Amino acid sequence: MPEGRGSRLHPDRLRAAADLLDQAAAAGDKAAGRFAEARVDSTPFGISAQARELAARWAAALAAREADACVLGDATSGLAGRLRMAAESTRSTGFRGRIAVAP
Repeated sequence: MPEGRGSRLHPDRLRAAADLLDQAAAAGDKAAGRFAEARVDSTPFGISAQARELAARWAAALAAREADACVLGDATSGLAGRLRMAAESTRSTGFRGRIAVAP
């Protein structure tokens, strides 16, 4: 396999990568919370129809970003779990092969 096209499987590296993905998932969850807070904080009262329309659009955009952050956080957390499972399986089998990675 050409150099740079594969990576040695090391359980410690897989676990370290999983830890970093967990941190990224936590950041996604935090971002989702901030989008939710911003939606609540930007609720208009007693303003013009145009301003209410703009606020409604803003709230919809924030809700969409909140949903995106939740999905991304869940997917990232799932990937971290799969890496941990791979780390355990390579340790238990003693596999020291190569895995292909995208260029």
